[in-house]
Amino acid sequence: MKKPVRSPESTEHNDEKKTRSTVKEEVPRMKTTTTPSTERLEQALETFVEDLEGLESQLLKFEGALLELEEGSLNEEAPENGREHNTTRLLSPSEVCQELGEEGTVVYRMLRNGEIPSLKLGQALKVRRADLQEYIKGQQRRQFR
Repeated sequence: MKKPVRSPESTEHNDEKKTRSTVKEEVPRMKTTTTPSTERLEQALETFVEDLEGLESQLLKFEGALLELEEGSLNEEAPENGREHNTTRLLSPSEVCQELGEEGTVVYRMLRNGEIPSLKLGQALKVRRADLQEYIKGQQRRQFR
């Protein structure tokens, strides 16, 4: 009995079918749902909260280290006559109010609009003494014009 002769195109077509069916059998289909289970959501939320707590802890340590560094540099560079000449010191907004003789709302507005440069350490707003001194010098120059 004679076997039918297949053309190269039909052989390729059959090979593709075999390959496709093999791939389908080898790779199991993943069950996908649009909404994850409550258990998986709770687990993801717990992991997220733990990560946030870890970040908060590290941020507080970093902020504490910065404040220690600031206090250490203040103690090392404190002038003997009691006047502060340390330009690396960070001032709180209330200290800026005292230095400028302005109310808090005025100072916060100047900090917010960038008139006085500031930086944020955690949740605390700070002003470099050098930046405040530069601001004061600029104000004095404007008054003499």
